[in-house]
Formats: sequence, C-alpha cells, structure tokens
Amino acid sequence: MSKAFKQNKFKLSVDMLPAISRLCILIVIVLLGVGIDSSFLSLRNISNIFANASILIILGIGQTITVITNGPDLSSGSVMTICAVIAAILIKNYNVNFVIAILIALVVGGIIGAINGYMIAYVGIPSFISTYGLQWAIFGFAYVLLQGYVLYDFDEKFRFIGNGNLFGVIQMPILVTLICVLLGHLLLKKTTLGRKCYAVGSNRVSASMSGINVNTVISMAFVISGILSAFAGVLFVARMNSVQSDSGSSYLLPVLASVYMGGTSVSGGEGGVLGTVFGAMVMTVATNCMNLLSVPSEWRDAILGVLIIITVLLDVVVKKRMQSIKIVSA
Repeated sequence: MSKAFKQNKFKLSVDMLPAISRLCILIVIVLLGVGIDSSFLSLRNISNIFANASILIILGIGQTITVITNGPDLSSGSVMTICAVIAAILIKNYNVNFVIAILIALVVGGIIGAINGYMIAYVGIPSFISTYGLQWAIFGFAYVLLQGYVLYDFDEKFRFIGNGNLFGVIQMPILVTLICVLLGHLLLKKTTLGRKCYAVGSNRVSASMSGINVNTVISMAFVISGILSAFAGVLFVARMNSVQSDSGSSYLLPVLASVYMGGTSVSGGEGGVLGTVFGAMVMTVATNCMNLLSVPSEWRDAILGVLIIITVLLDVVVKKRMQSIKIVSA
C-alpha cells in the first residue's frame, strides 16, 4: 500500500468525524425514543417524522445557501407566510387553479428574495438587518390581507401535495422534500453557482479578484431562499389545511438551529444541505420523543435549546480536534 494512498485514506477518515459525531447524536435520540415507546421505529411513525420535518428541511435548504454565501435569511418564516396566504386566497376566494396559485406564490417568493438580495448586495445593508426588518413588514402585510381571519378547508386535489400518498406507499411531503434535498445538494456541490457561493462565503475579496460577480451570487442565493420559503408555505397550507397571518413565525429559530447543528459555518463558506437535513431530523425526532413523554410545553424550548448547544459544541470540538490531527499528520 503506497504512502499517498494511506495519507488519502487517513484524511478521508478524519474528514468524516463531524458527520459521524452528528450521526451518533441522532442515534442516541432514536434509542431514547425506542426506550419510551417500542412502536417508535414503526414504519408509520418514521414516515410521520419525515413528513413533519419536511417544511423545516425545505426552509433549511434555502437558509443553508444564504448562510454559506453571505449570512442568514431571517425573513424566511415571513416569506413562507405571505406566500402561503397569497396561494390560499387565490385558491379559496378567487377559485384560481391551484397550480397557477402555487406558481404565483413561488414568483412572489422569488421577488421578495430579490429585494433582500438587492438591499444586501448592492445597497450594502447587512443581511441580519435587512431580512429582519423585512420580516416584520411582510408579517404585517399578511395580517392586512387576511384581516385577522383564518382560511381553511381547501380542495382535496390541492391538499394531496401535503397529505397524499403516492401509490399508497410514500407520503407526498416526503417525496417533494427528497426532491428539494437532491436539487439543493446538486446545486451547491455540482454547479458553478454552488462553487461560487462557497467562494464568496469564504472570502468575498478573493472571489471578486478571481472574476466572480459577488453581488450577483449573493442576490441569487436570496432569490433561491425566497422561492424555497414560498414552496414551504404552499406545502404548509396543503398539509395543515389552514393558514393564518403568523403561520411561519415559529419556524425561524428551528430553521437556523437546523442549519448550524448540521455543520454550516456561521462565518460562511462551509456546510451543506445534507447536514441541514440531519439538524432538522434531530429537532423533529427530539420533539416526537417529547410528545411521547408528554413533556410540558414550557420545558420543550429549554430542552431543545440545550440540545442545540450540545450538538454545536460537539461539532466545534470535533472540528478543532480534526485540525490538530491534520497539523500533526502533516
């Protein structure tokens, strides 16, 4: 066995440590669930867990792309809400074909993402301030559109997206989420735009000097996030069969937690969609365990907060250990 092969094999095993550490956390939580209820690993419960995680994962994909490129998109929950409201009003009040309503919602999400991208990339407003400010404006507009009412009871054909089963085997939310995960992963890892996102997030000056149009890349990242947030909103309405003016408000912190728990760097330039899927699954499985244990609602946020800290802390420790191992091996 050549020395070069041994070095490559060692590097591969070391690079896998963060993924292995995250997987161990998920396994521990799953084993806890099995200990609580023997039916935890039943096909029905596993399917429900994945379906429940679908909206969080789709939002997380867009969030991952923006964090890798420039910073968090704090407006994702509000974009999800306003696009869900628009689609719901078109379907319920104006009898617009649900396919057309979905397309309009996606366009609106993309436009809001473009506004975010323009303010951040071209005007120079930090992403945290721009997206956070826009979030409250959008929530207010959603309230005006609904006037405090709740829309519910949608057509079964539309609801199939969120509650149907394809061939009676796989739930539709799982299928559409898997498609989004695949496309998001391929975008970041296999396309020129994805490589540019990593380059801009790692070092904006170096990326610009190498010929990358930094402003365009940042704008595209937020447009994609807006479209995915809109799609999550549509899926939410189809799954819950209702929508109100604050439907997406509870998703912001869980989405950010899923992204950072999955190993995406706060400073950008590092991370991926698959890690975000892990983070979302940890959040969802932990919530499922607490439901089985009938944990009081006032304790749930505290438990999830501790879990997030432990997961991110473990990831940081493992990455530092990796760096020290690589330095020694070099």
